[in-house]
Amino acid sequence: MKTIITTIACMFFTTLTFSQSTDFENYQILEVGSISIPNNMEIQSGNYKKKSEIYQKEISKKFGYEVSDNRVVFQQKGVNDSDKQALATYVRVILETDIGNFGDYEKLSTKLIATPQEISDISKEFKTQIQQSLAGIGSKLITWYGVSIVTINGSTALKISYLRQLNDQPFVVVNMYLFHNNDRLHTLTLSYRQLDEATWKPLLTKITNSFTITNIR
Repeated sequence: MKTIITTIACMFFTTLTFSQSTDFENYQILEVGSISIPNNMEIQSGNYKKKSEIYQKEISKKFGYEVSDNRVVFQQKGVNDSDKQALATYVRVILETDIGNFGDYEKLSTKLIATPQEISDISKEFKTQIQQSLAGIGSKLITWYGVSIVTINGSTALKISYLRQLNDQPFVVVNMYLFHNNDRLHTLTLSYRQLDEATWKPLLTKITNSFTITNIR
């Protein structure tokens, strides 16, 4: 199974003033599908996006990672404008598509199956990769929750979960979902500050369950 290392720019904050959102907006992602995002989040854009892209390119150059233009980022609303209330919490939803050649990956309709031993081997491989990538950006792996196979809207995905930390900053929960789609791999990464779990976990669960791939290869 072909693997991919996802490098995530890290930002951490100290207090939470956001309230949960009940309204969601559906976004159509070109050449992928759709996803629903709560109205207390926004698409990363403007100067903040430029800074993030520069950071991604610097990291990719240093460690040899590939940075694709097929990447969309959602964050807490107000970050693009450096709003102080927005900077009091942390949440990210990142959708990336790694495009390869025909047959590089299983078809989206394939039901991924693995034995407990295979899951264990895959988990060890990803744990090593993620520990290395986190160390490269000054972060560390706190807790490894492992790898599992899940089904979202009829499509199976490999789920990777862990807890990370930058220096002595608050812990961040990360859940990654890898969807095989013949000539491409879609990676949906959702992360939030653990201290703010009551606010973000329910919303990210709804976001995950809303993700639908319509560009079936």
